[in-house]
Amino acid sequence: MSTRERLPKKSEREVLKIGEMAEELGTTARTIRLYEELGLIAPERTEGGTRLYAKKDLKRMATALQLSRVGIDLDSIQKLAQTRACYPSGQAACAAMSPLLNQLKGRISSLMGDLEKLELDLERADMLIRQCNDCPNRPNRTDCPHCPVEKNVDLSDIARLVWDPKTP
Repeated sequence: MSTRERLPKKSEREVLKIGEMAEELGTTARTIRLYEELGLIAPERTEGGTRLYAKKDLKRMATALQLSRVGIDLDSIQKLAQTRACYPSGQAACAAMSPLLNQLKGRISSLMGDLEKLELDLERADMLIRQCNDCPNRPNRTDCPHCPVEKNVDLSDIARLVWDPKTP
């Protein structure tokens, strides 16, 4: 395709331009370029340099973004994406990938535990804060000296975050 040729409409082609892919994934073109630099995706390019992403790129990028959004660092994601191709046999690749996948499972289990604790703490914070629902006072120690949140704030770390101890 020459630099003067225009790509068909999105609905008429099997590939996405970078902005279209960013929109599909709810991310930015900059993030997609970063993941490309890390070797996670490798789009085709037109003669004019426009990146063209195939469905496989969309799926790889979606998975990488999902891992990143739940707290998996980019180095780990990069290793997952690139390790297998570095080995001369399936046996060697399997031996290299198994520890990486086990580490990822361990990290995700740890994150799930953290998220469960946060969810419980959010429920406690919500229960505490709801006690203020019918209170006409300003939410501070001076204007509401008998505040039930103040009395029980240490039952929830999130409530402690909401209820700043330095607020009068």
